Amino acid sequence: MSQFLRDTVLKNLKLTEDGLSKIKEIVLEIANEVNQHLTGESDRNKNLTPSYIIRFDNKGFKLYEFEKVMKCFKEAYKIERVIFILESTESIQSNRLSGKSLELWLDALNPEKCFLTVQADESDWVDATFCRTKELLDKYKNKNFLVRNSWTPFIVQMLGVIMGFILSLWGAIRVSPTLTIENAFAIIFIMAFLIFSNVWTYFYPLILRIFDYFWPNIAFKEGKGLHWLIKALISALLVSFSLLVFSEIFSYLGGIFKSLLK
Repeated sequence: MSQFLRDTVLKNLKLTEDGLSKIKEIVLEIANEVNQHLTGESDRNKNLTPSYIIRFDNKGFKLYEFEKVMKCFKEAYKIERVIFILESTESIQSNRLSGKSLELWLDALNPEKCFLTVQADESDWVDATFCRTKELLDKYKNKNFLVRNSWTPFIVQMLGVIMGFILSLWGAIRVSPTLTIENAFAIIFIMAFLIFSNVWTYFYPLILRIFDYFWPNIAFKEGKGLHWLIKALISALLVSFSLLVFSEIFSYLGGIFKSLLK
């Protein structure tokens, strides 16, 4: 028997209590629409049952009552993951080789684990359920895509390389006149740029984590939050501070190198 499947990666969503409750309502409606047409003993394995997984504050629970999920949600300091699962007994017993299932992962820590998957023996049910759920999720999209996109790492990397070049050039201009060795400018520039390149390999992922912190892929909780402009200013200040640290390091190393060659 063929098993039809549709799935998608989820990006840039903000889901508070209201959003999660709306998802729960859709999941229950889908389950009820299927279950109310089941009759007789032969259809018992096709009955859809919802379940929920919530992980928060380094602990997690699998629950079958959404009210308990909301209780955990309200009490949690940090929500790490919320998962909606809708599965028939047939799907569970066959390890999803047959039967209907819906799985919605919302992971605040790992963007690669944010997805919607719907599968079943009936292509029409898969298409209808997938589109219905995706349409609801699209209502909770935010504007984090302006920062969370494939261009951001490239831009950060290029700006880092450009600033490294400028700082290395500045260090070479300052230090090389005080040295009496041949090709002092080129030697100092190459040394400074090599030092920057090695230090940058540690600072680059740190800067991306700062972006992830202020502009997460999946955001739970309303919180007070910060205006996007304030977030941008904080990020810019952190980057400027990092570059200032690089500058001071180069000046310090340049002074040491100068004293050694005298």
